[in-house]
Amino acid sequence: MMSSLQTRLARAGLGFVLAILLLLIPGREVPVVDAPADAYFESAMTQAGVAYATCRVINATVSVIGDSEVQLEPAGLGISLAAGKVLDPIDDMTERLSNVLVTAIVSLGIQKLAYEMGVSLAPTLLGIVLIGFSLAALIPGQRTKRLQYFLLRVCALILVARFLLPLTSAANDYLLEHFFAGEIQRANAELALDTGNWQTLREIDFPESDGFWGTVSNSRVFIEKKATALKDALGQMSANLGDIIENLLTLTWLFAGIFVIQVILLPLAVLWLLVKLVNALFALSLPVVLHPHGDKPASESPQAPRIA
Repeated sequence: MMSSLQTRLARAGLGFVLAILLLLIPGREVPVVDAPADAYFESAMTQAGVAYATCRVINATVSVIGDSEVQLEPAGLGISLAAGKVLDPIDDMTERLSNVLVTAIVSLGIQKLAYEMGVSLAPTLLGIVLIGFSLAALIPGQRTKRLQYFLLRVCALILVARFLLPLTSAANDYLLEHFFAGEIQRANAELALDTGNWQTLREIDFPESDGFWGTVSNSRVFIEKKATALKDALGQMSANLGDIIENLLTLTWLFAGIFVIQVILLPLAVLWLLVKLVNALFALSLPVVLHPHGDKPASESPQAPRIA
């Protein structure tokens, strides 16, 4: 009897001590696990952001060239300069890549938010569950024993949920570093090199109003600068068109692959692991694959009646 009481008191004391530590400890990150996860999210979002910025510069410059039309009307005199639209393939590729990059960045943001919520909430939830475990340990009886085991399983589930996303982040980081990062950096660098002089098109200022003849003179100089810049940019684009499209395609399939791994494959693996863990901890039989309503596996389908 005394031994049983001592065991209950020891369990309750240990549970209370752990709960107090979890609820009062200021730092809630585990450096060995969380530091790589933080580095992964920062690196992945930086690379996606750099690619998106390069893509938007290309898209904006292509739009300037493709739709270039200067309307100057000094005292009713209309002057028009238009450039032909010969860059539709690049424009289309940048739009598609932009959509993929925005999706990848949003996915990374949601994962980072879920990770930060797990870091901040998991200790509090564990502390609350351990307090319940300690209170149950003070009360003798089979029901309270079953409650203790149940609460311990809940603790195990919270711990798994807390560290699962950092572990998947480590897997993502390994894949990103060894299979994607080099190609992404190379494609970004080549795109920046191929489009280095495009920014000059967007830096040409419109002429200021300076009287009729002054405005006409300024407009003539502006049109000459605009035409020269357009000619140089179109020549550079035509020379590098194949390389630009190739690098845009490379970035598109790289970030699409990252998105598929991050949003589809690893979450499905995590879901499978969680379902298996919940089934093992709580003696349940939750299905890993959900069947449509009314569908049954072939082995469970009723046999058709035989006709004599």
